[in-house]
Amino acid sequence: MKKASPPTLASGAAPETSEPRPRVRDFELFDQHTRKRTYHFPKPKVTVLTIADQNGSTQIAPWIECVHDRYGDCIDIDGIADVSMIPRMFHGMFRQLFRKQVAYSVMLDWSGDVVKQFSPEKGVANIYVIDRKGRLLKKFAGAANEATVRELHSEVARAMADV
Repeated sequence: MKKASPPTLASGAAPETSEPRPRVRDFELFDQHTRKRTYHFPKPKVTVLTIADQNGSTQIAPWIECVHDRYGDCIDIDGIADVSMIPRMFHGMFRQLFRKQVAYSVMLDWSGDVVKQFSPEKGVANIYVIDRKGRLLKKFAGAANEATVRELHSEVARAMADV
């Protein structure tokens, strides 16, 4: 796959419209059920992607609930768990525990290579809006609040309108 420069958006900062938007590299990861998940751009739907380590994972639910409630299946909502700190010998045990605790599919990044391209902040939820062409439009980091959720909805709506 082609290498791309990592996106360099600051938390919650909108990229300048005159600047080219960073592109997300295509990737493949397996989820906790060992199902292969492939991200190849362009794709039919706008994506809201979450990335978190263990500490940040506690902040994800409010973000996802508000997006799912508003857009349902009109967009892709996916998550990546940064599990690169787990030693190889514990991967199977971790996957089993994760499977018991989380029913929905979450991609597991054992090497950290996919996560690195997004430059997520540690210890908090990282939420990315990605358009159909794979351009990273916006990054949010931390806990959801009324203002950031409103901004997220606005960004997703804009991306959906950009055909």
